[in-house]
Amino acid sequence: MADLTLTITEAVTLNGTAHGATNTHTIGSVTDVLHRLVSVPTSGYIDLVSFASSASGVAIADGSLKHLRITNLDGSNFVTLRVREDGVQEYFVKIEAGDSFILGNSVSDANASGAGAAGHSSLTNLDEIEAIANTAGCQVEIFIAS
Repeated sequence: MADLTLTITEAVTLNGTAHGATNTHTIGSVTDVLHRLVSVPTSGYIDLVSFASSASGVAIADGSLKHLRITNLDGSNFVTLRVREDGVQEYFVKIEAGDSFILGNSVSDANASGAGAAGHSSLTNLDEIEAIANTAGCQVEIFIAS
């Protein structure tokens, strides 16, 4: 087991005044790390991450995800992520060139009502995260700690 240290820093000077913050968070009991680069095509979603009731191959066990980051390494094109539950409920995230998508666990409610809703329907484990590039193929970096 090991600890994972996350550090996020925002820094901007606007009209001569510096703004920003640095936040550090230590996540304990990390027993597995997956770090890889994946080429994302423009035709058809491809699987990036799978979740299952138990870990097997590249599937992450439900409830074991401690940190996930997907970074679009392309210089100009965006990538669309499809985050799915049950193969039916889903939501989409656009990752611009150079941007990242970060999750701290694998529980979501992809069936939540619109703005102003008084809560959520139910939180469930994610099943998969897929990706497709917009104009040209993109490379993404995936880092997972569980």
